[in-house]
Amino acid sequence: MRARLIELRERRQRLAARAQLEREQLAVQLARADVALAWLERGRSALEAVRRRPLVLAAAAALILALRPRRTLRLLAGGWSLWQLYRRAQSWWERIAPPVQKPAGRAT
Repeated sequence: MRARLIELRERRQRLAARAQLEREQLAVQLARADVALAWLERGRSALEAVRRRPLVLAAAAALILALRPRRTLRLLAGGWSLWQLYRRAQSWWERIAPPVQKPAGRAT
């Protein structure tokens, strides 16, 4: 009986150490994800700021087009690709965001 209790205690210690290691690894991964999400949020805020000022955006585009038409076309193609990437990221975020948010009314 005593040998069984010793074995269980040792197993419990191994499991506790493993759980602590997994918690530390998860914390590192979540920190990386927080950095990435912060960049996404900054980009989203910038896009919202541009969306509120369409006249400034149109004036800037007209100026660029007047100065360098060929370069402007390349910039527009790249911008279109970035826009599509943004839309995909936004739809992805909307799918995962509800499960990540804290439930309303629960004390933490």
